[in-house]
Amino acid sequence: MILSTSWIPDAILFLLTLFALLYFYATRKFNYWKNRNVVYQKPIPFFGNFKDVITLQKTIGNWLRDGYEAMKPHPYFGTFVFDEPYLVIKDPLLVKHVLVKDFQVFSDRTTATGEHNEVFRHFLFFMRNPQWTEWRRLLSPIFTSGKLKTAFPVIARVGERFQEYLASHQGELDAKEVAAKYSTDVIAKAFFGIEAHCFDDDNAIFRVASRRIFDFNLRNGIVTTVYFSLQNLVKIFKIDFTERWVTDYFTKCFMHAFDVREKQGLRVNDFIDFLIDLKRKDTSGDFDILKLKGAGMQFFLAGFETTSSTISFTLHELCLNRTIQDKVRSEILSNLEEHNGLTYEGVLNMKYLDMCIKETLRKYPVLPFLDRKCSEDYKLPGTDLTIEKGTNIYIPMFGLQYDEQYFPEPEKFDPDRFLDSKKCNANGLVYFPFGEGPRICIGERIGLLSVKLGLISVLTKFEVERCRNTPDPVDFAPKSLVLQSKVGLPMTFKRLTS
Repeated sequence: MILSTSWIPDAILFLLTLFALLYFYATRKFNYWKNRNVVYQKPIPFFGNFKDVITLQKTIGNWLRDGYEAMKPHPYFGTFVFDEPYLVIKDPLLVKHVLVKDFQVFSDRTTATGEHNEVFRHFLFFMRNPQWTEWRRLLSPIFTSGKLKTAFPVIARVGERFQEYLASHQGELDAKEVAAKYSTDVIAKAFFGIEAHCFDDDNAIFRVASRRIFDFNLRNGIVTTVYFSLQNLVKIFKIDFTERWVTDYFTKCFMHAFDVREKQGLRVNDFIDFLIDLKRKDTSGDFDILKLKGAGMQFFLAGFETTSSTISFTLHELCLNRTIQDKVRSEILSNLEEHNGLTYEGVLNMKYLDMCIKETLRKYPVLPFLDRKCSEDYKLPGTDLTIEKGTNIYIPMFGLQYDEQYFPEPEKFDPDRFLDSKKCNANGLVYFPFGEGPRICIGERIGLLSVKLGLISVLTKFEVERCRNTPDPVDFAPKSLVLQSKVGLPMTFKRLTS
């Protein structure tokens, strides 16, 4: 090959050729939805429709909500995550098919599995079938009604410490932070069998470690985006979902407590006892040490943010809606009097409290979207579309739960929407903050019990009031996978005078 006398034209030609090849590669799938007669969002080279997410301007949940609004007349639409086609399903009946009726076709998530990490490969959220089915079967007995009732006094005692903390720290507080202290102490005691001392020490190591997982910093923003959209990079570079020292700390704490209790035969009626029982009963050999470590991280990651987020957002809405706050407090106090104190059965009978929590989870679902992968060619019911094997699916939970067609005045906090909690899902699925179908959150009931006991602890002794720093409306942090306020949730806590 003979080059010209000047290298500059050749360099320019090389760069133009390279760019053209990259452009062709990055756009090679952009006719995917057009060729299938599916309405779709127009993508741009190299980003697809994902630019706002990859540049950390929006969360995946908010991005999908915007797409939901833009494509409102359509039951589903196509979008592109970089160059990869995704189908966004928004019709409630079709959502029910994906999550429930035809679950066997959509049993796996799209996320990276973190197979390189011995702990996260046994984390239910990331696991694939058939391993997911077997591990779920082993863990399910831990969350029966009988086990929850046994754990009730353990969580209630943490609630008492919550009250003591608020009594000595009245005034303006960040509800997110105080709820995080409570949530961390609950999980440490109920699932790890240890005292985390979060109410005693702002820098307690258990709290510091939990903060590293869920803080909306640059590292977490990038890693969660990569896990949900660039799964191959996770495999190639062995990217851990959480910082390795955090994973090591939690698993070390969990396994130390497990080993001590198993060897000494100590029983305190918490979830470690239940795991020890499961291990003893298991004859298949599947209940190994790595799965136990995965269980420890599963309990913490799944329980912490659900509890702290739901408590803090509920308190946020109650401080903005004083009439509702007074009504739910009245129910709580009447119930405590009727049952001669705090009881498991009494908490289950607090209907208005339950309605308030349901409405909080409608407005502020912890994880505001669901993802699934199609495992075989599938004819979408009532349509001409056949979803190809391997197609990635998004379900825009945030969009559905803010659609005025299903929830009039969606920005309004109105617990009365849930007077009949089954009504909203009478014609398909529009409300499913914990997921739905066989892959529904395994810890939903223990999470809700922890939330209720936390709110009862606050509302029986304190009132919450709006302060000058209380955000209204809430501006969500774009670097966080879960819904979090950019500025926290500050409000004033005052001891009740009557």
